[in-house]
Amino acid sequence: MWLTGVAFALLASACVASTTEPPDPIDPLTLPTLRDCRGRAFVPAATEAWRHSIASPIVTAVGAANHMGRDLVVKDSTDAQLNAKFTYGVISKDLEDEDVRVFLDDCTGWVPLGDFTTDDDGQIHVPLATALPIGIYDVRFEVLGDGSLTSATLWVLPAGTKIALTDIDGTLTESDSELFEQMIDGSHVPLAYAGAVALTTAHEAKGYIVMYVTGRPDWLAGMTRAWLADLGFAAGPLRVTDSNTEILPTEGSVGDFKKTVLTKLMADYEIAFAYGNASTDLYAYLGAGLDPANVWIIGSHAGEQGTNGAQTWTARVAEVMALPAVTQPFVRP
Repeated sequence: MWLTGVAFALLASACVASTTEPPDPIDPLTLPTLRDCRGRAFVPAATEAWRHSIASPIVTAVGAANHMGRDLVVKDSTDAQLNAKFTYGVISKDLEDEDVRVFLDDCTGWVPLGDFTTDDDGQIHVPLATALPIGIYDVRFEVLGDGSLTSATLWVLPAGTKIALTDIDGTLTESDSELFEQMIDGSHVPLAYAGAVALTTAHEAKGYIVMYVTGRPDWLAGMTRAWLADLGFAAGPLRVTDSNTEILPTEGSVGDFKKTVLTKLMADYEIAFAYGNASTDLYAYLGAGLDPANVWIIGSHAGEQGTNGAQTWTARVAEVMALPAVTQPFVRP
């Protein structure tokens, strides 16, 4: 009797399941709109006296400002913290204990977030504690002592956003040596692989958020952003290393840096495709749990460990252009 009762219960459950209506398709009209608050002209604040009238001018005298604001991707801005570092000259001399004014464009105009004092590493940390709608926001950091500026973007993206992620050196550029040439000679313009620009813009056209995760040091962030923009790569958040100990071409250095970045991203977002070139990219991407079928590796490690191989990006661009538009948890205006 007990078995009969169990069988009856299972049969009844199956009947209910078989008659359950499929979920309604997502209605684009109910999705939030991804606001884009970038591109507004920025007027700096008036300069103010240095907090340290002798030491700070000595720091600035070592060379041009080489500041760096970090792009940030979050699903909730109330937990977000903007970070920036302020240095001068090719030796990246830190600007310590000086005031920086921070501004954010919330789509109505530039809003001051307050003044923050650099620490002994030349950094500031700016808690937002503000609920911003999903969107992309420009941020400006101004050193009040001399008016020098740096920028960043804040990407407030809902959970489930689909990302196309790519390395830069040896993946978008023709070789890893392009990085070292630029580190030695800041005027060097890295050569891009055939199809590299189109690879990113094709993903953008299909609705993906394109993200750049690189082992470049933070002091190359400005040059890297300029290179991506000047060549016409898709706009997207740029993630550089947090310290020089993460730039070494080893699994325990840049490999672990990238794997940590991917693991944190994948807690909230879907990395639909990833592009790289090095054994450390394989280590990071597969170690973070990406499906090798969604990973493309160019160059000498092409196709290793079940990934897709390439020697240029031309064929892959055609494949991406043939894909259907992606469904995101937001709509673009």
